Amino acid sequence: MSSVDPRLVSASTGNEHLHRPGARTFLAVNLGNALEWYDWSIFAVFAVYFADDFFGNGDGVSSLLSTLATFAAGFVMRPLGGLVFGRIADRRGRRGVLVLTMMIVAAGSILLALSPTYRQIGLGASVWLLVLRCAQGFAHGGELGGAYTYIAEIAPAAKRGLWGSTVTMSTVVGTVLATLVGALLRTGISEEQMGAWGWRVPFVIGGLLALLGLWLRRGLHEPEVFTRSAETVAADRRVTGLWAHRGALLRVVAIVAGSTMINYVWSVNAPAYAISFHGMNDTAALWVGMGANLLFLSTLPLAGMISDRYGRKFNLIVWGIGSAALAFPLSALLGPHPMSLLLAMMLALVVQSFSGSIQVALFAELFSTRARAAGVGLAVSISAAIFGGTAPYLDSWLTARGFPEVFTGYAVVLALIGILALVRMPETKGIDLGVHSGLSTRLR
Repeated sequence: MSSVDPRLVSASTGNEHLHRPGARTFLAVNLGNALEWYDWSIFAVFAVYFADDFFGNGDGVSSLLSTLATFAAGFVMRPLGGLVFGRIADRRGRRGVLVLTMMIVAAGSILLALSPTYRQIGLGASVWLLVLRCAQGFAHGGELGGAYTYIAEIAPAAKRGLWGSTVTMSTVVGTVLATLVGALLRTGISEEQMGAWGWRVPFVIGGLLALLGLWLRRGLHEPEVFTRSAETVAADRRVTGLWAHRGALLRVVAIVAGSTMINYVWSVNAPAYAISFHGMNDTAALWVGMGANLLFLSTLPLAGMISDRYGRKFNLIVWGIGSAALAFPLSALLGPHPMSLLLAMMLALVVQSFSGSIQVALFAELFSTRARAAGVGLAVSISAAIFGGTAPYLDSWLTARGFPEVFTGYAVVLALIGILALVRMPETKGIDLGVHSGLSTRLR
């Protein structure tokens, strides 16, 4: 592995000159991010229950596919949100973007809970769902760049992998919370009640909790890396254009492609997939999904610490080789038994933690300060839209036509592409984000 340029390493053990954030700062960013991902995940978790309410064709699989297509449409809006909110964050600051995205997600969740059904207004229900999902996707694009950048910029250089892993952990917390709410609801009420009104409950909960996140984020302060002297800002403007960061943009897209696809398949969509295509008991599948994600949650900080010691490239190589090697065996494990789903999800997510834990740190290290939020938000959102947003639909569509192995092969290819993205990329762990010496422009 290439060693990091010594000129870019902080002379201290971790940017001690920066203001240390308090617990409320961490809670505001990560709780807010968790709630945004909770709102995003409940759509996938509860799709099997509300699909017929928005697409009234009477065919369960067809309605599910239509709902998953709407799920993918939300991803299409994320690159636009990443670019628009990212430019605002890079020019005016991170705090305002984090507050605004929280407001949009809160409003979207409440309006989804109040959605009219296909039986009430016909095609209008489908349009309503699509518009709200696109609005949430737009907000999520901005949240990605804002949250990733904020935590990376306040973290000590020597612990940026560990601190950055908390953002991914908050994402998993949102997914776990969505799955937990689904499991508790399904345990307490019948499947018919879930389809009639139960699916609305998690959206109400999400909207109310998002208001708490909004209140917490109002007290955030800008990172000192962003607000540093006018001379630093002026120097940094020489490389603020995204074209100057094209090498970093391409690498982020390549890394996120396989990582986000595998994450959505195994962390979010696996229980719904097992219910629809393997006839697994829905209550058991939801509890299994929650248990596997709890394991994922515990491995993320460990993987982040490994990257702080051995480097970001080490983690990505472990993830890429592990994901490619396990893809077909894990797919073969799936069946109607909950234990097979649990084992497959656990193995997949342990490997996934090696990639998920470092993305906040690595991606911030590839961009200069005045292009960081836009670069991260745009690149991650584009890749997530193309490869993550389409993954549940593509997986379900190929399985419904008897070709599940094609999707598995697709996952292997994306994992290998992620490894290829490391070619000629220098090791970035430990660099000082306040030193703008054009690292990202040399990654071409």
